[in-house]
Amino acid sequence: MNRKNLLLFLSILMILIASFNSCKQEKEAIADLYLPDINVLYADYERVSRTKAYTSFANKIVDANRDLNSSELYVEAAALYAQAGKSDSVASLLHKAIDNGMANSKIISKLHGLNYNRDTPLWRGLQVRLDSIELQQKEVSHYSMEMSSMDHFWDFFERALKDTANAKEIFKEFIFTGPRELRDFYAVRYINLNTMYGQMINASPDYYRYLKNQFNPDSINTIKTKTAQWMRKFKSIYPKAIFPKVYVVPGILNSGGTATEMGMFVGGDMYGKSDSMPTKGLTNWQKESIMKVSDLPGLTIHELMHFQQNYQDTELGETVLAQVIGEGVCDFLVELCSGVQLKNSNLMYLSNEANQEKIMMDLQNDLLTEDNSQWLYNGGSIDDRPHDLGYAVGYMISKSYYNNAEDKEKAVYELLNTDDFVSILRASDYAFLLENDL
Repeated sequence: MNRKNLLLFLSILMILIASFNSCKQEKEAIADLYLPDINVLYADYERVSRTKAYTSFANKIVDANRDLNSSELYVEAAALYAQAGKSDSVASLLHKAIDNGMANSKIISKLHGLNYNRDTPLWRGLQVRLDSIELQQKEVSHYSMEMSSMDHFWDFFERALKDTANAKEIFKEFIFTGPRELRDFYAVRYINLNTMYGQMINASPDYYRYLKNQFNPDSINTIKTKTAQWMRKFKSIYPKAIFPKVYVVPGILNSGGTATEMGMFVGGDMYGKSDSMPTKGLTNWQKESIMKVSDLPGLTIHELMHFQQNYQDTELGETVLAQVIGEGVCDFLVELCSGVQLKNSNLMYLSNEANQEKIMMDLQNDLLTEDNSQWLYNGGSIDDRPHDLGYAVGYMISKSYYNNAEDKEKAVYELLNTDDFVSILRASDYAFLLENDL
């Protein structure tokens, strides 16, 4: 080897060594970062409302969030500080939340019990930032479907498959080195590393391998175009509409979509339906619930409606009535924006007169309770009726209310902002549900 080639070889070797050392140091640094188990963090949350220990629990969340910097956790801590009367702490955390991606310009209205002086520099500065967010989001052009988390995922997934003993550490690296939306998604859906390992590596690795090929550029571009068309329709019927980012992320097969204070999350894992889909390790609910990639626009618009909702009914806001309307409105507005009538097995089930009569009697009993076990989010846990019937019932109530209204634009506004859920029901064809209650 001549001197020139030797110098070139040594230079390349030094670069490789430096790169190796840099990667090693980065992994060691990530290993030292604190990633909270959300289940453990919130284990005694119910006790907070009884003891009114809002400040101590908010402090606990802030400390647990010290490395993750999830905007969702900052907002949740801010909500607790609001109830404790610590308005400056609320403002400081909302600033941090915005720094880390929070994009709900109406967030202040969601903080119950908040009393603050809007003329202080801290609050004035916050309002300026929120107004700027709102101004940007008023245009459909602000919408984008962000695929970075999905693209970022596959290398880590393959590494975890090959090194299952260190899979959880690899997933931790995935979260801390990925787009910032992953940190919020961890807080609201992953919850801990065990759930990621359990679904992705232990239960259904074949499905995730297969999923990678479902998200090709052509199909995604078609989806983006259709979604933007439906959003423009929504803007025409609801001028106050705002359009956050849509983040497609690799989930753990438990949710098709989630609206957060950052934006809308779509679980890309729930859109792999095809004749060749591997089903080993999937539950019956997962097999039934996984959709086609072409179903993404409808789910995206459904979640967009959740992002618009700003209900002020503090008396009935946690009741079954509020929850079924909250979900049903979203399905109805998808129909209104797309121009395609909603059809699904639950609506078909309720089209049977005997089925509808029984379900409405049961709903009447639960209507003003907070027990939604028969109505929502009950896939795999109910066997005497189809799961998630609350979506269909809420859709029927919302559609009836809209059809009965003379002022359609006002009706859409009320469906998204009401401070009186009973008034929605009373103006629909299902007012009879109130006969035994109000």
